[in-house]
Amino acid sequence: MVRCGPLATLQRMTVFLAAFALSATLTLVMVRLLRTRGWATKDHDRSGPQKFHAQSVARVGGIAVIGALAGLALIAAWLHAPLARELALLLACGLPVFAMGLLEDLTKRVSPISRLAAAAISALLASLVLGTVIDRTDIWGLDWIASTATGAVLLAVLAISGISNAINIIDGFNGLASMCAEMIFLALAYVAFQVGDTLVFSLALAGAGAVLGFFVWNYPMGLIFLGDGGAYFVGFMAAVVALLLLQRNPQVSPLFPLLAC
Repeated sequence: MVRCGPLATLQRMTVFLAAFALSATLTLVMVRLLRTRGWATKDHDRSGPQKFHAQSVARVGGIAVIGALAGLALIAAWLHAPLARELALLLACGLPVFAMGLLEDLTKRVSPISRLAAAAISALLASLVLGTVIDRTDIWGLDWIASTATGAVLLAVLAISGISNAINIIDGFNGLASMCAEMIFLALAYVAFQVGDTLVFSLALAGAGAVLGFFVWNYPMGLIFLGDGGAYFVGFMAAVVALLLLQRNPQVSPLFPLLAC
């Protein structure tokens, strides 16, 4: 495993800055384009308990976040950086939950069960492709389930789907979902730095940068929201990065991601 020396740390900080710049730019473009058009992208139902905006606001900010991460993956691939492969795989695994959430944002006709199923599919793909399973919990009883291959996958699917839904539930109040996600990513980045895991450090910084770029347009004015697609994907990414941290670093307590998320 490549450790985080001073030069490597400085290089990884450019990941954060690049993700932030791409996300902030894409979000601004979307805000300007959708201000007077894009009726289908806006949330016209303001009666939900988690909805505080006073007028119809576009709920497709997740496109900018995932677009920024995709752009970052392309840049990393061009530079032959190790981050490119893992970030691309993470984005590919997250496509089902993002697509189903975005479909709900545009049509308002996708049932909660369908969105939950999409989250479970993305979680299962991440477990199989990236190895993000939960094979230890430090919780009596659950460790017995986690000790089996099937149980480890099922626990991961449950955890990733749960965190995806948790972020989605709080998307509706200016800055709440994005800043909660930002703190999760930064906490993961800090611990990854402490244990010297450059890859997870980079992934966490990429997530933090992309979310912060969106945040500056979501708070305080609420010009755009993540929407189901964005909120589900951000929660998915945070959970996957947390499980990668555990899988790659046995010295990290499995209770840490639980507390962070």
